Amino acid sequence: MKLNGINVPEGEGIVLEVHLDLQHTTSAFTAMLNGLGFENDPFATFFPTGYVAHMTGRLRVLQKDLRNLLPRVNSLVAGIIKKAMIAECALYTEVELVREIYRFEPSDGILFNRALDVLKFSGSGKLGGAKSDVHVEFPYGKVPDEVRAYLSEKMFYWVSTPETPHCHAEEIATLQTSTYPAGKRVCDLLVANPLPGCTAIHLEQKLSMTATNFNLVMPEVIMVG
Repeated sequence: MKLNGINVPEGEGIVLEVHLDLQHTTSAFTAMLNGLGFENDPFATFFPTGYVAHMTGRLRVLQKDLRNLLPRVNSLVAGIIKKAMIAECALYTEVELVREIYRFEPSDGILFNRALDVLKFSGSGKLGGAKSDVHVEFPYGKVPDEVRAYLSEKMFYWVSTPETPHCHAEEIATLQTSTYPAGKRVCDLLVANPLPGCTAIHLEQKLSMTATNFNLVMPEVIMVG
């Protein structure tokens, strides 16, 4: 895999993702990002609203090489932010490690288990700066009403993706937590007690979030106790 000249081995290792969510861009700036190795990341609906484009770059890195690679990734992100400000484009970046992925066969026979009720979820009032993402995936249009209401009550937000040649259309509930252990605990409970209709759960460790300007709206950081 290669991202802006950063070469890492294929196959084994941790997937590192750099996400770019753009509120304003130009064709020239988008082409520059494509040239760096970023790919368009389509969404049918996105949260927060007002973002017009989304791009992702991925690397697979061996654990032993992660410490040496991160400064190069951070330098790449800093350069993108600087170029965006010069071009008067507005975006925020997320650098994440994909720590765990679980897949399930959707079944109407799974009982609805309110496993997350043992935890308390509260808003921090802080936009951006989360330390983990928990993604809970469902086929588009097949989220049971009680599951949608339950995850929304627990302060997950919802996005959706269109069908592509490589992926089915999905609805994804996401929680951004103030600490990585909090996200891990939420993930473990959901994996042990799969929700009806759920097809996958991803746990990602967020290493950084950076924005071109302070007033960009980003997801709220949620505290879990």
